Formats: sequence, C-alpha cells, structure tokens
Amino acid sequence: MERRFVILTGKAQAEIQSEEFDLNQPLKDNEAIIETTTSMISAGTELSRVYAIKQGFSYPVYPGYTCVGKVLRKGAGLSHIEVGDRVFHSGPHASINKYSHVGTTQGAKILKVDERLSDNQACMIQMGLIAMNAVTACTGNLNDTVAVFGLGTIGIVAALMLQKQGMRVICFDPVESRCEEGRHAGLNECYSTAPEKQVEVLKELTHGKGAEITVDVSGISPAIVNAILGCAKYGQVILLGSPRASFSCDITPVLNAIHMKMLDVKGAFNQLDAFGETDGTRSNVMRNFETVQRLLLDGTIDADKLISHTIKPEEIMSAYHGLMHEKELWHCAVIDWTK
Repeated sequence: MERRFVILTGKAQAEIQSEEFDLNQPLKDNEAIIETTTSMISAGTELSRVYAIKQGFSYPVYPGYTCVGKVLRKGAGLSHIEVGDRVFHSGPHASINKYSHVGTTQGAKILKVDERLSDNQACMIQMGLIAMNAVTACTGNLNDTVAVFGLGTIGIVAALMLQKQGMRVICFDPVESRCEEGRHAGLNECYSTAPEKQVEVLKELTHGKGAEITVDVSGISPAIVNAILGCAKYGQVILLGSPRASFSCDITPVLNAIHMKMLDVKGAFNQLDAFGETDGTRSNVMRNFETVQRLLLDGTIDADKLISHTIKPEEIMSAYHGLMHEKELWHCAVIDWTK
C-alpha cells in the first residue's frame, strides 16, 4: 500500500513524498496501523520548524501531531480501541501511520472519538487538550479577570474555556481578523491592540489594577513580558505558549514586577499530565479528553468557526505560507487525506 506523508527537507521547503507500506507487518502490543482521513496543522509548533524559528533541530522533519482516522490493525495491548474504530491520535501528517501508544503522559495517545463528532471536530480535540493545560493551572474564580495574550486557535479555545468558568476574559491580539474570529466564536472582549499598547489598555479596562490571571498563548517573548507587567498584585501568570525565538530586553523590570507584585508564574507545558487516573491529582489526559469532547458537542468550541481552510496534501506549502504570512486570512487549516 502506498503511504503519502509530509516532510520538511529544509527551511521553507515542505513537500509530499510517498513510500510502500506493509499493512501486514508485525505489530507490538502497543502499536496500531491507522488510515488517516484528516490531520490538523499546528501553526505554532510546525511553523517554528518550517521557518527555522526553533533552535537546536535539524532537517528532515516529519511534522504534525493531530490526526483522525480508522484503525486497520492493532496490537493486543491496546484494549481501549478496536479495529474499525475512528480514533484521534497524535501522529504526523500522513495518509497512514504506524503508531506506538506510550500511554504514560499526554505526549503520545490514541483515543476513540465520539461518533457524533465530525472529523474536523475530532481534530480540534488536540487544540482543546493543549488549552486545558491553562484551565487546570488557573487558580482564578468568579471574582477574577483573566487576560489572554494571543488569539490563534489554541488561544481562542483556551479563552472560551476560561470564559465558561464564569470569569471575565479579556483577549489581545494585534491581528484584527483573529479578534473578529474570537468574537464570532463566542468571546466577549477581544482587542486588536498593538503589543506596545496592550498593558496600557488592559489597565484601563481594569481600573488600573491589571488582570488577576494572565495567560500567554503566543509563545512570543514580548507577549510574555506583557502578561507579567499586566498582571495584578498577588496574581498568576500562566505560560501556555512555548517561546522559541531569541529575544533581548532589560529583564530587571520584569523580575521586579514578579517580585514586587508577588506574582505566581506557572508553566503549562502540554506533555506533563498523566494519561489516566493517578492518585494525588484530579488532572489527567483521559478526563481532559472527555471534557473537550463535551465542549465540542455542546457548541462551546465550534470547530467550523475556527477552521479557515481545508487543503489537499499537495497544498501543504501554500498552507504554511498562509499561516505564516497571511494571518488576516489564514487561522487554522486541516488536511483532507481522502482527496
């Protein structure tokens, strides 16, 4: 059987290659062969490699970690899925994947999706699981204001989740179309404010105090600075985005703000939660997975409002270019592997 896949061969060089794939090859207990119908591009992670923003890696790269497809074969150890199941799994962009389910943290996973979800909705599960890291880290309550910096897909989803908890959520992104998308998705307050004005506007909106909780979803270092400077006394700063590009600044005012305002700065990296129920914590991937599916089914997260483009595999470089350089038009893209 032919397997098609995306490969990054160099900076700004993405292409589709193919190879022969043996469907009858031996499988370990924790392995499965999955035929992909849809995969979603992760704009932050993938663009950092397409355009060599991330440091310390080398080409070739096989990008992608969000796929939906059908289980063709599986190992005996994967008792939670069956042959024929439609599953969400964190495999690379490819028409067919042989995938190993590690099952200890939320890095590698294969999970059966609710049949009521469309493929596009099922792809959005990964964005929801990442966003949930901000929700589970957040110590806010109904009295608090949350400021979210960055309205990419994960930023919008995280803001929707925080807003559903009853807190006031104020969102910032310098790209107006992203703010429009956020409003269309259901967010109450979105401001297309230039980065250098965001702290000032946030304080105007909060009577000079700042927000009790600030969340950076962009992974852009100046936005993290804004999240710290815009946080109120005794507040919490959550770093959901992954900083990648080099950035130089006078760090003393940032450290002084953390010190003088007694801020709690917390990392919310995506791959540290336990996969299943574990003594000592309520947070785990399976619980988050069920929550995200529920929010997709009840319309809190509307995948159709968040996905701007559906492409053929051969259009992958056009999608990367659009997501990187045409942010007013491109917000979230999925690949249809059935075309």
